[in-house]
Amino acid sequence: MSTLILLSLLGFLILFLGAFDQKKLLIPVALLGLIAAFVLNALDWGSNTAWFGMMTYDNYAVSFNGLIIFTLILIMLMASWHFRYEDSNVADIYALMLFSATGGVIMTSYSSLVMLFVGVEILSIALYIMAGSRRLHLSSNESALKYFLLGSFASGVLLFGLTLLFGVCNSFDLAVISDYVSNTETEKIPLLFKTGVFLTMIGFTFKLGAAPFHFWSPDVYQGAPTLITAFMATVVKTAAIAAFYKLFDTCFSGMDSVWYQALWVICVVTMLLGNVSAVMQNEAKRMLAWSGVAHAGYLLLPVLALNELSASSVFYYSVVYSVGSITAFSVVIALSGAKNELPIDQFKGLAKNNPLLTAALVVSMFSMAGIPPLAGFFAKYFLFVNAMNSNLLIAVLVAILGSLIGVYYYFRPVVYAFHNEGNIPERIEANVGFNLVVFTGMFLTLVLGLFPDLLRAFPGN
Repeated sequence: MSTLILLSLLGFLILFLGAFDQKKLLIPVALLGLIAAFVLNALDWGSNTAWFGMMTYDNYAVSFNGLIIFTLILIMLMASWHFRYEDSNVADIYALMLFSATGGVIMTSYSSLVMLFVGVEILSIALYIMAGSRRLHLSSNESALKYFLLGSFASGVLLFGLTLLFGVCNSFDLAVISDYVSNTETEKIPLLFKTGVFLTMIGFTFKLGAAPFHFWSPDVYQGAPTLITAFMATVVKTAAIAAFYKLFDTCFSGMDSVWYQALWVICVVTMLLGNVSAVMQNEAKRMLAWSGVAHAGYLLLPVLALNELSASSVFYYSVVYSVGSITAFSVVIALSGAKNELPIDQFKGLAKNNPLLTAALVVSMFSMAGIPPLAGFFAKYFLFVNAMNSNLLIAVLVAILGSLIGVYYYFRPVVYAFHNEGNIPERIEANVGFNLVVFTGMFLTLVLGLFPDLLRAFPGN
């Protein structure tokens, strides 16, 4: 609970610093607060603390909360350099990121459906504002409007589903719902409850960016400020899959015959559609958006499997994907400059004057493509082996096919980077925080690839 309170107070503190025009203190204060939150969260390991039946800080929550906070630390380290061209009050954006991450922490720690919905809304409302924070740019306004309209509709669907679950069980508590499913034969479970499960699944797949509820993703990713796009691709996706897996593993595993086929179709279509669509993109952020759709499909495999290794597979993949995405977006931020878009052909000649950014591009793209011995290879390997243990042969074959397709579009920027034709980017001199993120991303991708068992104990029992 201390982690949640600290993140909330930190957001308000950043707002006050912005109001008193203390811009130089924003990033240092945010980083110190996030480091303190990370330490406090780690101290909850093994405590299994419950909070009035609304939230539970078990090892699962601590693991995903730690990932959310760590990812936000990396994003904050890039923030000052990313917003060097912005005249707007960046304190508002930093505070909104902290508030949104607070919602993500609630989504990983809930033990009541009430807190689940509260967490979803805290995370989402802040995102709607951040997506449109480039107020004078039409693409940003468009992305915010699309995200708000579709997100509000998805939240309504999710709330309707949760309401139907309450109507049958007369409780929002996960333990009560789990007992109801365990003690009731699947055939005797009312249609209202089954409808609630499906509506809840639809709401979650929207937040995760899975097909066919993914249409917002490419436009929002492209129109939002690139740093916010990185936030959506990492923190938001981590919170969504953690909440999704927790609900289905805790409450609905005993009635998988009801929802399994529908989620299987969503998973397979998402992996294929995401990878095929990414091949056709000529803009870096749209390519990464469609790539994120494909990765959402991969993350659904452990939900289908629901065995003793599923939670660790979800966590390991989330860590690797978050680190790879942050590293990739750091290169996009460096090359795009004051612009908010980056055609893929502008990677041409990157290697000549920018060896560090080229190394970051190679490591991140190869990792997300699943090239050994980088971390992305083992993340997919653990995911696929776990799925095979639950007889998901066809889904795994589709995932492998999607990964092979992904090699093409992940390699395109890398190939362009070593071309010496056209307008070659000049040497880019970033600040210390930005370079630290680049080095950290490459280091973790290499270390987690060479020593994949480092995170296999998480999220624990």
